[in-house]
Amino acid sequence: MTTRAMLTCAMPIRTLMPAVAFAAMGPAFAADAQDAVTKAQADAAAIRIVDCGTPVRSHKRGICENHLDAADFAVIAPGVSWFYNWHFISKDVPAADLKIAFLPMAWGDRPEDLAGLSAYLDAGNTPPAVLAINEPNLKGQAFIPPQTTAELYAKVVAIAAAHHLPVVGPNMALGSAPGSSITAHDPVENKDVTYTWFGSFLKAFYSFAGPTANGGAVGVHSYKDIYELKWAVETAHKLNGGGQVWVTEFAQWGANPTAEREYMIKAVDFLERTPYVAGYAWFKERLDKNSSLSLLAPEAGKLTPLGETYLAMPAHEANVFYRIPGKLPAADFTTGEKSAVTAGSETDGPFAVAFEDKGYADYQLQVDHAGTYAVNLRATGAGKLTLQEDGADLASVTVADDAKDPVSATLTLKAGTQTLNVVADGKKMNLAWIQFAKP
Repeated sequence: MTTRAMLTCAMPIRTLMPAVAFAAMGPAFAADAQDAVTKAQADAAAIRIVDCGTPVRSHKRGICENHLDAADFAVIAPGVSWFYNWHFISKDVPAADLKIAFLPMAWGDRPEDLAGLSAYLDAGNTPPAVLAINEPNLKGQAFIPPQTTAELYAKVVAIAAAHHLPVVGPNMALGSAPGSSITAHDPVENKDVTYTWFGSFLKAFYSFAGPTANGGAVGVHSYKDIYELKWAVETAHKLNGGGQVWVTEFAQWGANPTAEREYMIKAVDFLERTPYVAGYAWFKERLDKNSSLSLLAPEAGKLTPLGETYLAMPAHEANVFYRIPGKLPAADFTTGEKSAVTAGSETDGPFAVAFEDKGYADYQLQVDHAGTYAVNLRATGAGKLTLQEDGADLASVTVADDAKDPVSATLTLKAGTQTLNVVADGKKMNLAWIQFAKP
């Protein structure tokens, strides 16, 4: 068993299994589960109004960890909602007021995993979800065939159901060499198969699991580039019938610090904006042999530059509105197309939005006082930015390719919550921030 296998796992805070998955567990449990879903949806929908530039913690963002002490928890709390350690219990306990959730895991087909998980939950612990089965398709990890995985999964679901908790699993390695892969009789192909990629394993798992896994969330791990991560998430989403996906381990293994940060920005932006991704956890808090992946420095309570990036990444939370006047980082948009968070600059902030031609980004605003506002936009790249509301143009500005100063416009805004749409007409335009001045 590897060191990694002994770690503890955690999960995003509002992840709830669709009610169809609970229906198989009995009418009473299904009703309770639906009540939990409804409450979570209501909590998520509650409007939050914050000042421009205020950090917003993502309910999806987590950390894989071996050890976090009190100072570590305090420093990650502004940006991280959950943690896990590949185990059913954690000796690392954050202060209650930090509201960082621990998610227990039944790691594999060992009696202590099921007994330990059951005891942890029976003791009154109430995690938002339970993780099940770490890399059943990889030698050195759980390494059990699809049928055994399905049987174990059903046992975890039964334990979690007694406490009205959803389950995420199995948590899959993407692939492995034949010598490191599990071989078993496949119910889909009706022959012995060596599962060198996770798709064929999951198809067999779902065949064995049947209704127990209907609508349940599945976990994947990715360690290559952004293209692999996107492919893994989209493939897992299709294989589990359109259910939730959790990325319970991810990083770009072997990248230099600059490339690692660039990958992190692209990856987190993708995961935050993909609606069926319910949670994700960076691997990991500290690493000795590959320290360029570490979020925390060797000293307790100190972030690495990569950790600072992870915590500061915009969350794109749908219920958050930014009060103006103020200076709003452009990366704090809610939705968009042909737009992506990218690295910023020392002078204009850590992040910016990169637009393709005809790309857009939506910004949710709280306007306390109706009136005409002076607006400055820090943008680069030749083209035009148009500010709209409900499809109507409010103002437009022209940006020079080598712009050194912000461009200005005036907007007439009504009072209350509203969405401002920024549309780019230019092949490569970046927007760093939007500043709203009092009327």
